[in-house]
Formats: sequence, structure tokens, C-alpha cells
Amino acid sequence: MSAAAPTGPRPDLFQLLTQAERLVQRRLSAILRAEGCSAEAWRVLSLLAAEGGRPMTEVADGAFLPPGTLTKVVDQLVEQTLVYRRVDPLDRRRIRAYLSPRGRQLHDRIAARVAGSIGELPMAESEREQLGELLGALAGALSRRPVTA
Repeated sequence: MSAAAPTGPRPDLFQLLTQAERLVQRRLSAILRAEGCSAEAWRVLSLLAAEGGRPMTEVADGAFLPPGTLTKVVDQLVEQTLVYRRVDPLDRRRIRAYLSPRGRQLHDRIAARVAGSIGELPMAESEREQLGELLGALAGALSRRPVTA
């Protein structure tokens, strides 16, 4: 005998994703506020921590920031000695951003707090891994499909 199918309307995927994003953002915002880091700066630090220096255009795309906003964020991070810029050795027209040792320390400290916050959720590790895989697949599928009206 199989389990009974759930009754009632099926949850709206967009609503669930929005709700989850807002709840996660609240947790992240509390951590970032305590560390004196903006969400935009955190996205930049995370991108640079994952890979060595990156061209500014890639950082803008990966951090979901318009180029002008990215420049302001990176300027602030440079002032705080968390990031530095260098001319790309392969293409002198490009500028690459790099995480400084101080930036690495801040990133690692925040990343540990974020991981701890996620680890506190009442979900099995296998569920968190599966959720990560599913969200990655969704993001990949959405990025390959143009937006239509």
C-alpha cells in the first residue's frame, strides 16, 4: 500500500524560493552586520575567495552588480585593504581584483559563521546537499534559457 498523496494546492515554486531567499538573507544580514560587511561586499569577497584574481567584468557578473556599483564596492574594499587590483598580465587593458590576506581572513571568518548558521537548520546533511544540487541545477537551467514575456 502506498502513502497517501498530499492534499490541497501544490505550493507555488516562486513563492517558496522567494520565502526561502528572504529567510536566508535575514540570517546572512545579521552575520554580515556583526562583521561590518555589506551583502555586496560579501558577494565580491566570496567570488575572489573561490578563485584567484578575476577580471572586474567577471566579478560584476558573478556578484550581480552593475559595473558602476562594483567599482564603488571594490574601491571600499581596497580602502579597507581587503582587496587589491592589478593589471591583467595577459591583457593589459583588463584589471583583475584579488583578495588580500586580510580579505581572506575576513572571508574565512564570515564563511565559518554562515556555515554554522546553515548547520543549525533542522535538516539532515543529505537534505542540504540535495537542496544545493537542485538549486544549482535550477540556476543552470534558468541561465541557459532566455527570459520571455
